[in-house]
Order: sequence, then C-alpha cells, then structure tokens
Amino acid sequence: GGNHARTPDEDLHRFSESSVTEPPNTPVLRGDPAPDFSFESSDHRWHHLRDLLAQGNVLLVFAPTDVQLRALEAERDALLQKGVLTVAVLDRRDGQTWATPDRLGLHFNVIGDSRAVIASQFNLIDATTRRASPGWFVVDRTGRVRGLRRETLPSAGYLPVASRALGLAGPESVQPVSSR
Repeated sequence: GGNHARTPDEDLHRFSESSVTEPPNTPVLRGDPAPDFSFESSDHRWHHLRDLLAQGNVLLVFAPTDVQLRALEAERDALLQKGVLTVAVLDRRDGQTWATPDRLGLHFNVIGDSRAVIASQFNLIDATTRRASPGWFVVDRTGRVRGLRRETLPSAGYLPVASRALGLAGPESVQPVSSR
C-alpha cells in the first residue's frame, strides 16, 4: 500500500461523494408537521404542499399501481365530500406522470417523483431498491400528519382511513340525498 499523493481527480471524486451524502431524514410521524415539498405540475408551474392544503386536508398516496390509482379515483368524490383532497405521488418521470390522468381517467392531483425526493422526505425509500415504497399520509389543513402507513396501501379503501385519521364520522354516516 503506502501513502500516495491523491490526484486532483481523486480529490474531486471524494468531494462529490461526500457532498451528496445528506443527513439522515428524521422519520415523519403522526402529529409531526408534513414536509412542505415542492413539485412541478403538468402546466410546468411549481407548487408546494401548502398550496394543496389551502384547498383542504390532503391524502398523499405514494407509489400506487394503475389498479390502485383507479380505486383512488372511485373514492375521490366521497373523499372530497369529507374535505380531503387526493394526491398521488408517482415514481415515474414527469411526462409519464402527466399522461397518467388522461390514460386512466383520473380527476385528482398526480405528482411525479422520479428521483424519490418527495418519498425520501416522508421516509418511504426502500433500502434495497433506493426507490419509493408504497405508503399513505393524511395531512390536515394546518400541515400536521394525522395518519400514515408505510410499505402498504389500504385494501379496504381510503375513505375509512382518512376519516379515522381526521376524526371525521365514518362513511356509514353519510346521509342519503333524498329520503323516500
């Protein structure tokens, strides 16, 4: 071995490796403020989570499949009636992400996170693949996480978990529009 003088390239490589290492993310837990992430929408404008929260409570769903996205669409109106905005965060490039609503007939916000920047802020990175793993977060309009689950998405639907997280009456309490 022995000591050898490093070349400038070796120094540069060492510097770039160390500068990429960020401090570990603090786990986002129930009751914590949600990270106010930014995202580019299909109109190429930048927005933040706080912009979505101005419209109501937010249900963030990470890494859903196309089948799960269609299931979310089926619940969208019921969630909106409870004051919950649906947002899917996809592990896809922007162009693919922005084509997804048209392709699947979705009428809710779909955000691209191809580099898993948003997923990492919510501690949803799979240690093996380094990609986003599934999970969901209910964030109230003040920006606090009121409910969450990592590594899996609900099989029984989002309305019950969002209602429970926000302390809202469950779906069974929805009154019929007309009583006959």
